[in-house]
Amino acid sequence: MTLQILSFVKLSDKQIDLIHQSYPHCQCRCTRPTEADNFLSNVDILLGYDAQMNMEKYLPQMPRLQWIHTYSAGVEKLLSNETFSQSDILLTNSRGIHGIPMAEHVLGTMLASSRCLIEAWENQKAHTWKRLTEPDELFGKTAAIIGLGSIGREIAKHLKNMGMRIVAVKQKASTEPFVDQLFTIDYLSDALSCADYIVVTLPLTPQTKKLFNHDTFNVMKENAFFINVSRGDVVEESDLVEALTTKRIRGASLDVFTTEPLPEDSPLWSVPNLFITPHHSAISPMYLDRSLKIFRNNLQIFPQRIGMLNVVDKQRGY
Repeated sequence: MTLQILSFVKLSDKQIDLIHQSYPHCQCRCTRPTEADNFLSNVDILLGYDAQMNMEKYLPQMPRLQWIHTYSAGVEKLLSNETFSQSDILLTNSRGIHGIPMAEHVLGTMLASSRCLIEAWENQKAHTWKRLTEPDELFGKTAAIIGLGSIGREIAKHLKNMGMRIVAVKQKASTEPFVDQLFTIDYLSDALSCADYIVVTLPLTPQTKKLFNHDTFNVMKENAFFINVSRGDVVEESDLVEALTTKRIRGASLDVFTTEPLPEDSPLWSVPNLFITPHHSAISPMYLDRSLKIFRNNLQIFPQRIGMLNVVDKQRGY
């Protein structure tokens, strides 16, 4: 039987050829979601980002759908559709491909803050030559990584190579080569209270939603720098605004937000000592190839559905 594959992202001829090599009995088509209506009825496998997956609209038109693979790691929009989340349609994601660019993004953010590079850039634009306020080092500082999946581990490795002490928080104890001290989530406050830098790489679940709020910011050191590259909804943004405005913590960097794009009237734009990036910490020229490698490996064994990578547990949400 020929499998009909539809991608909501344009793939190169080489990428499509590699898919055919993995499973010769398939036909692969690429189209934008807004132009997909004429093709949905025959689709067996759907590829796309979670944000593109309007299941309320698409699912009734896809009677043959057996499998969705997301180019993203997050699957919140898909799982918000009750019909899909309770169906036996297979769901895989691209968990594990984001580590390198996100680790470099986190490290770059930390260096920009530590070495006062933003201040230097502002001085340059003003044609002003003056000493920077308080340049510092990452060496010897403590970083707390909250959520130690594949992204958190890659960040831990990068930061450990900078001579930092690494503490981390994860659900279950394990042996971690780049972590000096590991806490379970019950001891989150202990990890936060000792850290100079806090890096959040958690999935969004009912347990992690708004986990970072007034109470957790109050546990942090006054010189703590908070970084979120996970999901916007793990942070209560109004509480972060207060923590930064009152100098309860030293600074923060957000790559993700409760509402995206960030509205023009959001108070976050004007908060002191906050770096804003437009949800791009995972972006890389290698991104799509890495995601498709997972998909192609799974496609080879899809008829048996045994041993497939990155299968999402719809009940747990990841």
